[in-house]
Amino acid sequence: MPYVRDTLAIQDANIVIGEGCRISPDAWLGAGTQIADHVRIDADVVIGENNIIAHGAVIKSGTRIGDRNQIGEYCILGGAPLIARPTQKPGQLQIGHDNVIREFATFQVGTGPSDVTRFGSHNYIMPNVQIGHDSQVGSHITMTNQTALCGHVTVEDKAVLGVGVHVHQHCRIGMLAMVGASAYVSQDIVPFTLVDGRTGNVVSLNKIGLTRSETPAATISQMKQAFRVIFREGLSREAIYDRLQGVDVPQVQQMLAFLKASRRGYEKARRSSSTSSKATAAEGSIELTIYRGEAA
Repeated sequence: MPYVRDTLAIQDANIVIGEGCRISPDAWLGAGTQIADHVRIDADVVIGENNIIAHGAVIKSGTRIGDRNQIGEYCILGGAPLIARPTQKPGQLQIGHDNVIREFATFQVGTGPSDVTRFGSHNYIMPNVQIGHDSQVGSHITMTNQTALCGHVTVEDKAVLGVGVHVHQHCRIGMLAMVGASAYVSQDIVPFTLVDGRTGNVVSLNKIGLTRSETPAATISQMKQAFRVIFREGLSREAIYDRLQGVDVPQVQQMLAFLKASRRGYEKARRSSSTSSKATAAEGSIELTIYRGEAA
């Protein structure tokens, strides 16, 4: 890939650079990249092809960016980790392809030389979002304005985070989970669930997300039964595993694997039933009574 030595407005290998930019001669820019005015790109930065970088953005050392990303005004990509006493050279920020990162978003690099903050592909990030150091963010994710991930947060594919969601360090947001506006997440969010922003508790499956992902209705029905076992019966994790381990549904097994890997615990349901349901597991199927007035 060609690299730029001149900070004036030039065009080289279909690279367009606006006025007033400060671009290190050690930054590598892919063909077709368009850089607006007053952008700063430091040394040890690699940018792929056909990216669009808007006015005033800052891309710092250790950042690696794929192809066809749109980076909004005044974003800061590759900022230093927000830790009180940094003692060593920080690591990298790796960004995939086809992301939209809107204005004033801030992404941090990993804390140590071998640590990486990873950000996948096809994500839509609204203004003022923070991706903290060492976080692992998947693909096809939407994060709304003012969302903040503290360090070491994991967000799995297709998750949706509402306005002003704050996620504590080392928490995980499961695949296709949807977290409501203003929620404070202090424990893991099980995949495929819907979280109420006001209380931060799980309220149901993310049925709209599952439907849009073309999950079969029969699969969703079995997931709803598993949801009741996990969230409505007050069972221990061991009891949950015993009840669901024979269910031959990939999404249910994914939920169980997520629970087994949880170190911080997982967010519970907003309210539990006063009557315990009777359930049996046989030959991979679950039979459960239906809670009156409640739906998974």
